[in-house]
Amino acid sequence: MSTPLRLDRTFALPPRDAVARLLDRDLYADRLLAVGGPGAGLRTFEREGDRLHVVLRQGVPAEALPASVRRFLAGALVLEREERWRIGEVQAEGAFTLSAAGAPARAEGDLRIAADPAGSALHIDGEVEVRVPLLGAAIEAVVAERALALMTEEMRWTAGRLAGGELGG
Repeated sequence: MSTPLRLDRTFALPPRDAVARLLDRDLYADRLLAVGGPGAGLRTFEREGDRLHVVLRQGVPAEALPASVRRFLAGALVLEREERWRIGEVQAEGAFTLSAAGAPARAEGDLRIAADPAGSALHIDGEVEVRVPLLGAAIEAVVAERALALMTEEMRWTAGRLAGGELGG
């Protein structure tokens, strides 16, 4: 069984500007500092031609997790997300994988930046799966909820940053 991981966010930017600004190294680094949680960091940011490879680490404090999950993980939830993008002038498409250190949790899905009636939009569409007997469904729900919460906060911060907000929103 898996849990959906979906997020859509519109930006009042032309698609060309959205692609350039959303896939900017400084934006990734600043966003991680602002909302990435304990131990957050940009581990890889490599662009070659129309290809971009990003690896980032985010943390969820142990006290933000249910007790049953805390016992299983023995500490904070550390998420590592890898994004691979193919960048065009007015759109970008990619894929992501997400893993949780110390837990057999994995998420994967698609990423897309494209034109939207509001200007442009970022679409994230994936699934989280945890393969653990008995506690798997509980861990899967927590990983999905925390991953979605982090991504939602990232997009809130990003929207504020792109709109000129000093602290990202």
